[in-house]
Amino acid sequence: TDSLANESRLKTLIDRDPSPHLYQTLANLYAEQQRWPEAQNAYFEAFRGAPGNADYAFNLAVSLDMLGQRSTALTYYEKALALGGIHRFDRARAEARIRQLKQAH
Repeated sequence: TDSLANESRLKTLIDRDPSPHLYQTLANLYAEQQRWPEAQNAYFEAFRGAPGNADYAFNLAVSLDMLGQRSTALTYYEKALALGGIHRFDRARAEARIRQLKQAH
């Protein structure tokens, strides 16, 4: 029930102020619950609102990867690395996944 309440609260906040940070937080909640279609949609909204944020691009890539959308995931992994700057994701993990996806083609 806590996650349901958190989800409801986040959606209410997003209705008032659709900020990328709120979409990212909602997406993380969905990802924790393995609700990948909803996570992907929310991560996309976060990235759309802040296209210069490498973490948002990386998280969108992971969600697409989890949904089997490998080609699109590859694009966003590459964007995450290209954006550079301060980020929280593991750069080596992203590079390794890019190599795996390219080998699969």
